[in-house]
Amino acid sequence: MTADPSESVFILPDPLVQWPWKRILNPHYLQAKAESSAWIRSFNGILPRVQRAMDLGKIELLAALTYPLENKDVLRTCCDLMLLYTCYDEYTDVAMPHEARQLATIVMDALRNPHKPRPADECVIGEISRQFSQSSLKCVSESARRRFIEALDEYTTAVVEEAHDRAQCFIRNIDDYIILRRSTAALNATFMPIQFTLDLPDEVFDHPVIRRLTDVCSDLTILMNDMYSYNIEQARGDIHNAVIVVMHQENIGLNEAMKWVGDYCLKLVHKFLEDLCHVPSFGREFDDQVKHYLNGMAYWMRGHDSWSFESQRYFKEGGLDIQKSRRVVLLPRESSN
Repeated sequence: MTADPSESVFILPDPLVQWPWKRILNPHYLQAKAESSAWIRSFNGILPRVQRAMDLGKIELLAALTYPLENKDVLRTCCDLMLLYTCYDEYTDVAMPHEARQLATIVMDALRNPHKPRPADECVIGEISRQFSQSSLKCVSESARRRFIEALDEYTTAVVEEAHDRAQCFIRNIDDYIILRRSTAALNATFMPIQFTLDLPDEVFDHPVIRRLTDVCSDLTILMNDMYSYNIEQARGDIHNAVIVVMHQENIGLNEAMKWVGDYCLKLVHKFLEDLCHVPSFGREFDDQVKHYLNGMAYWMRGHDSWSFESQRYFKEGGLDIQKSRRVVLLPRESSN
């Protein structure tokens, strides 16, 4: 279902209006940005449209806003990770299923084998992934790295499934969509750098309350991202977006669907704040680390929300004005020619 042309302006909900965690910029931002930007520009073979997406997206700013509590080495790794994601997304967003599967195989092999040289004729994403994996070794604990690689494997596998949906023009229902998006949005992996300097056992992350808090942050990020990215995605005919899913499932218009998704987000915010009051003690050795992890995810939410308006990833012009007014002018559909 596409937007009714009569809805030339739509209203963005603001689910974080009462979110207790405020915008913080990591103090190591400028140094990490300079190093990470120089690193990604050192690669030959990055397509111009991919480099443009990284530039407009202010990807290093995203890292500095979403990981404000981390040290300089972790922030640099986070900058590199965000650039890797952006590069991978730009390649796979236009890939056929078999091409997406090939890219996933390349990326995971490079991540698992950082000391293995990449083939000379391979897509540049392989060498980017290898160097990222190698450099991240210096700031991640062994247990966190294992969970990180597992989460990245989940992400790349899900992106192949997304490519199948896109090729078949298949629109899922909202529940199935969120389940898939938890993986295609790479959020399990994205929250991992918050753990890099921690030494928490698997039992902490497997606890039902911690799992629910992580899932809620993941779902909130997915749905808010889809509201903010809706305009550019509908313009190019994308269907992998929660707003489009809800319009299709509920047979409603754009503004009604935006409100539906916004109300869903408000319920998730309430659920997060409620569950936060029921986090158990894991012992004196781990409680401060658990607090760091949970605060890190909460700041990630705020940082991603701020970045969405401060960059040009979703709003080419007037992002800060849109953040205040919440009013967005619907873009025309792009020509397929």
